[in-house]
Amino acid sequence: MVIWRWRLYHTAEMTTPRESRPRLGLALGGGAALGWAHVGVLQALHAEGMRPELLAGTSAGAIVAALYAFGLAPDDIVPRVGELGWRRMSHFSMNSLGILTNEGLEKVVEEAIGPAQLEDAELPVAIVAADIHTGERIVLRSGPVGLAVRASACIPGIFVPVEQGEHLLVDGGVVENVPVRAVRELGLPQVTVAVALMGRTDFRPVRTLVGVLANAFEIAVDAAQDRELEDADVVIRPDLTEFRRWDTDARDEIIEAGRRAGQEAVPEIAKLLDG
Repeated sequence: MVIWRWRLYHTAEMTTPRESRPRLGLALGGGAALGWAHVGVLQALHAEGMRPELLAGTSAGAIVAALYAFGLAPDDIVPRVGELGWRRMSHFSMNSLGILTNEGLEKVVEEAIGPAQLEDAELPVAIVAADIHTGERIVLRSGPVGLAVRASACIPGIFVPVEQGEHLLVDGGVVENVPVRAVRELGLPQVTVAVALMGRTDFRPVRTLVGVLANAFEIAVDAAQDRELEDADVVIRPDLTEFRRWDTDARDEIIEAGRRAGQEAVPEIAKLLDG
């Protein structure tokens, strides 16, 4: 499903030829394994010659946003990253702040693009996390990419929070699961496209502590997501109703769902970019 809205930009933001052309900004939301849908959306945009110029990502969206910003084409992301199952990304922790550590995700990102710094990306990119000490929304635009992505995907209560300076960082979904505001902060004018993966979850009975924590987190994120999407020009919601956040074996089907949704959104995005 695609929701699109027309927006007018302040003339003060359009004073030069460069700034007179709206850029395509992409806000990629969190959703664990459902994040593969972002690759499909990018494939659909590329097929029509559309190239995002500004990116922001939260949690699973942070992975795809970071890899794309460092030059990986959509078709290259899957083979470069490979499988993102629990065993590869995490292991049990003896830390009192979390059951698991997701250090493996940091290594996956570094294997794909090297030990890069966010400020060196080919495209402006922002990664959203939350400071569990203060509840503050933290937008990361500098520092190690792998660490930023790991922090943004650090589900509180399940994964050990990531220390970065004075901050103790957890999943950005706590404060901004679809980072529309973060991508708009990268610069105007832009056509802001949000890709929302959550909100249609079929909750099932839980039987473990991890299940309780994961469902609680997802319920809270769902409740706030609609407000986050209000400032987007186009909202893409891939039909992911048959999948769950932890369906790591359904990668190809999830990518295809994202591609279909992205393809459906192309005409509306084109109108806004041309307008």
